[in-house]
Amino acid sequence: MFNKENRKQAIRNYEINVEEYEKEKGLLVTNSEELYSTRLVLKEHVKKIWEFLNNMRNKPEEVQVKVEKLRIEFAKFENFVKEVNDEVESTLKKTAGSVGSGIAAGAGVAAFGPAAAMAIATTFGTASTGTAISALSGAAATNAALAWLGGGALVAGGGGTAAGSALLALSGPIGWTIGGISLVGAGLFTNSKNKKMANEAREKALEIKKQTVILKGTREEIKETTSLTQNTNDLIDPYFTSVFDRASKYKMDYNLIKQANDNELVNDLGSLINQAKGATELLNRAIGKEA
Repeated sequence: MFNKENRKQAIRNYEINVEEYEKEKGLLVTNSEELYSTRLVLKEHVKKIWEFLNNMRNKPEEVQVKVEKLRIEFAKFENFVKEVNDEVESTLKKTAGSVGSGIAAGAGVAAFGPAAAMAIATTFGTASTGTAISALSGAAATNAALAWLGGGALVAGGGGTAAGSALLALSGPIGWTIGGISLVGAGLFTNSKNKKMANEAREKALEIKKQTVILKGTREEIKETTSLTQNTNDLIDPYFTSVFDRASKYKMDYNLIKQANDNELVNDLGSLINQAKGATELLNRAIGKEA
């Protein structure tokens, strides 16, 4: 009798932990989508600034070098987004009609949909850092992301990065193991005797709780990055508009600005370049990257 009640309590505790995990997983996907949305806005701001600086005539060599570096860093994010988008669309076509192909892996494209898949891919792996997803498999960033997003098994080996832990946590219990045995639903506990069943339920509940903690910590980092990105959006566009309007009076010619001794505008142009550089760093920041 005691063991039967012990089993019931252990399984209920397991179910509670699963519910909490599912809640955190859903919130992490939502947070990733919010980050991706703010990054897309920031991307447009940076693109506008780069085009303005690139079109300015008679720039000194040191300014030209900074503008070119800005272009390179911006292109990393833009190209990464395009590549992942192409891969996600390709995978969706391949998995269309395949019953449960994405859901079976816990975190496939079919389970999340293209918008969430894009958000997750760009959250955990961005171009400037050599993506965290790539560190897990050793494959090229896009292909590794695809293998995971498309429903492939996520193998947390090699790099052992914080982002890898978060991705593994997000992949769901089917992707986790305890002593080489995959975690499964509570219904399969019925194949064991009461005492053994209770022990298994408690052990698996602890593993799910551990993965939930990883998701919570990752969500905090995502929210912090989203806040920084949004603050940058709020500040950078008005500043750009001010600099652009004043530079227009000099016909976008750096020589004319210098001849007029408009040192304030010269300084503000330098500040604008620095702001744009900081913005590209935010675009290319990978969540969960270990120092």
